[in-house]
Amino acid sequence: MATAVVVATLASPLALTSGTAFADPGTGITDHQLVGVGSDVTQDVLDALAGETVNGTSYAATAVTADGYTLASYDATEPGTGSTTSQIKTRASGPTFLRPNGANAGRLALSDAVAGGNYAVSSSANDGTVDIQDQIDFARNTSAPAVSGTALTAVPFARDAVGYAAKGSVLAQLTKQQLHDIYTGALTEINGVKIHPFIPNSGAGTRTFFQKAIGVTDAQLGSNVDTLDYDGKAVQQNRLNKVIENDGDIVPLSIASFVAQHNGTAPDRSATAVAGGAFVGSLDETNSGTYTAPVIQNADGTISSNPDFFGDATFGRDVSNVVSTRAIDPTSVFFNQPLYDVFVTDDSHTAALASGAAQSVIAKFGFLNVSYNGVADPTNKHVKLGGLEDNNLSKAVPAAPSVTATPGAGALTLSWAPNSGAAVSDYRVTVRDTTGAAVGGYSYKDVPASTTGANLTGLAAGSYTVTVYAADINGNSDATTTGVVVGAAKTATTVTASAAVAKPAYGTTESIAVTVGHTDATAPTGTVAAYYGSTKVGSATLNASGKATVKVATTKLGAVGAKTLSIRYGGDSAHNTSSKNVGFTVVKATPTLTVTAPARISHTKHATITVKVSATGVTPTGKVRIYKGTTLVGSGTLSGGKVTLTIAKLAKGRHTLSVRYAGSSVVNAKSKSVIVTSY
Repeated sequence: MATAVVVATLASPLALTSGTAFADPGTGITDHQLVGVGSDVTQDVLDALAGETVNGTSYAATAVTADGYTLASYDATEPGTGSTTSQIKTRASGPTFLRPNGANAGRLALSDAVAGGNYAVSSSANDGTVDIQDQIDFARNTSAPAVSGTALTAVPFARDAVGYAAKGSVLAQLTKQQLHDIYTGALTEINGVKIHPFIPNSGAGTRTFFQKAIGVTDAQLGSNVDTLDYDGKAVQQNRLNKVIENDGDIVPLSIASFVAQHNGTAPDRSATAVAGGAFVGSLDETNSGTYTAPVIQNADGTISSNPDFFGDATFGRDVSNVVSTRAIDPTSVFFNQPLYDVFVTDDSHTAALASGAAQSVIAKFGFLNVSYNGVADPTNKHVKLGGLEDNNLSKAVPAAPSVTATPGAGALTLSWAPNSGAAVSDYRVTVRDTTGAAVGGYSYKDVPASTTGANLTGLAAGSYTVTVYAADINGNSDATTTGVVVGAAKTATTVTASAAVAKPAYGTTESIAVTVGHTDATAPTGTVAAYYGSTKVGSATLNASGKATVKVATTKLGAVGAKTLSIRYGGDSAHNTSSKNVGFTVVKATPTLTVTAPARISHTKHATITVKVSATGVTPTGKVRIYKGTTLVGSGTLSGGKVTLTIAKLAKGRHTLSVRYAGSSVVNAKSKSVIVTSY
């Protein structure tokens, strides 16, 4: 570390501004909120960035928003009371659950919100757990993710440092080794002063970071390390009151938080301790004899964060906001645009948290602004990936899916299905040609689990490689890859069709002239068919010129009237299918009447007359009646188009009889006269 001004004692903090210090969303639950929980180190600055009133100062004018969404940041402990057992409700229709206290608890709660896990309802185990899926969007964070994986991304937004606060001149300057020995219990006294180390609650990211910095695990903590303050309550990070009271007391803390409290920017939770002699000590990381102070005393009574201390690789740290990795991946079906716009910076986009106004607020709260605010590329050393931190959540990824690729002419039909293993939330699909170029937009394309196939058309003939991953929140399965050869694309065709007769009679056959047009040099081959609705009523084979005549019996088309047929070309190995509608009107058939009657008959006998009704392609049905003038003398019903009638006796004389066929639904009426002489 570089040498800086040593601050062994600090003046009393600046007078606090009076006013309400909203911490949880002052507007309550509304639509279009990005909900955050977790670390108390960054809770004040996130409250300010959300546009809340912090320590009497309103930040509404500089509130961070994106796409109509605002930030809703819930403090680590209950505002006003400091309760560590309070509950929160973040969505209007969502559940009530235990307030996550600290960075570690925030990441745990976010894990459950992302993966649909169960989180504690309250501080009492008897109250059980509740599903908090989608109740949280980000977790305020000050330490590296505790679980390996890729489900979560810690997106950095500022720089902090962890130091220690203490009382007593023997603790004004310490080496990293001394801190290690103090917290393992190996060093319990310095110059006759008994050392009393405190450590924040286990959910605190500052505790996790500090112990890693000095090389002490939870199991190595000395028995004299206290987790309760002088009131018997769990030590809350960055709250020196009731912790630093006597010579020898020492506790780790966020330097940015201490600066913001001292300068009156954030609510001061350390004023009593500082007034009683508490200070932030200087550190020598390498036992070189050079101590660096975390803060610099300014002439106006304020203090500033020391860039040298904050830049240290051991005690300096990035503070971040942890989000679901797939929620900030623009290629994912789970992409959350407002979340991305608030937290992520890329080559063409600056995170709302990295704006000039936001950076002014960040600096005011003691943090150092960084050039990598919002960078989410995991190849950047400041970006940390992590897995789900709820041990009750499965860390398994799905098994590789089964994949079928069916080639066609210039086309490819894909289908996939999950195999055993974890449930699938989405699939990643890639289709590449022999040059490695993705086709059809399938370059690691993400599709929801409900999508189990794809159709690609317009492909050039050649070989293609299809790769499909089954995915869930924990990552992708092993790839299933298959190769497939696609044939040349078929040429488009057009059908032209015309009916030979505009009004064919029922019972006749309509001829439809069909030509299948094409743009290539080879005439289409195969068949064309005529469909009436879904019923095939005729077909023909194309000749060498791509032409055919389809004959359709009108008796296959139901009742007389207007008809529309679909003329369909079925395609061949080089030509696509096509179709065309053709219309005509089927009219009733015109019949022929043949009447056989005696020329002469006795007036004492009944004449027998045979009537035959015929029509092309149909056997007429219906009634036949015989009239003498207006008098009905005989009637009958056709059978097989024929009927024999015995008529009433006729008086002597010459009689003209009218034989009348009444017609049917498909045959017109017809009449004919016949002369019979009665003697």
